[in-house]
Amino acid sequence: MPTAAALLHQARTRAGLSQRALAKKAGTAQSVIARIERGQTSPTWETLERLLAAAGEGISVRTEPAVEAGSMLYEVPGILRMTPEQRLQGVENVSDFLHRARRVSDGGGIPGATAPLDLRHLFTTLARHQVQFVLIGALGATLHGFPRNTRDADITPARDPANLERLAAALRELDARIYTEHIPEGLPFDCSPQMLARADIWNLITKAGRLDLAFVPSGTAGFPDLAAHAVQFEVYGHPLLAARLEDIIRSKEAAGRPKDRQDVVVMKEMLRNREHGAGSREQSP
Repeated sequence: MPTAAALLHQARTRAGLSQRALAKKAGTAQSVIARIERGQTSPTWETLERLLAAAGEGISVRTEPAVEAGSMLYEVPGILRMTPEQRLQGVENVSDFLHRARRVSDGGGIPGATAPLDLRHLFTTLARHQVQFVLIGALGATLHGFPRNTRDADITPARDPANLERLAAALRELDARIYTEHIPEGLPFDCSPQMLARADIWNLITKAGRLDLAFVPSGTAGFPDLAAHAVQFEVYGHPLLAARLEDIIRSKEAAGRPKDRQDVVVMKEMLRNREHGAGSREQSP
């Protein structure tokens, strides 16, 4: 599947339109076109269709390379047709099912322990406290169409003192505790900026589900590194930065865990299919 950036740039070029001219025809701002073509923001499927129509083109199934049924990649085009919120909702649905199944298996378990993901609550709380972060890991990749569910959210926050203050306040509101497998309800800790600054990784359980903080993910230099090329999505009424797929691959390769290696195989194939699709469009009459 070619990227939205490639599709829009190619369609605009074939139509002989400048970014300003296309924006005028589509009834939007030139900056919107520019951000999409630079890969800095990911439009919804409906927005992409509208912009391509303004350039005199449409989205055809021919833009999607053939993928065998049964392959994880078979699901990618369908996921990309969803809005970012719908992609996250799919992850929440699986998390809720697994949570319910575990409580039945445990005979009720501990009330509130290992709460299922509530991504609206999580991300709106972080946004309200103006926490600067980049979404990484499998959940970040989900926004790019990655077809695997996850039980937690992984973020890389900015590490400056002001942002740590905002992050600590958000975590206190979320009733964050340290997560361990043996104590699923979590261990209390001093959720202060000073405490957060003492470690590179924090595995937490919150009222909105599992949340892992990775200030310096494997293979990266942290927030400034990832934010420089992050893609902006609109989620729950707020902008959300997700690491680009190439940077998620870079981090997972450096981590080298078996699950990460499996994920990398699929993500690299996603990138190859994007390039293949873009190349096919360039060669078509």
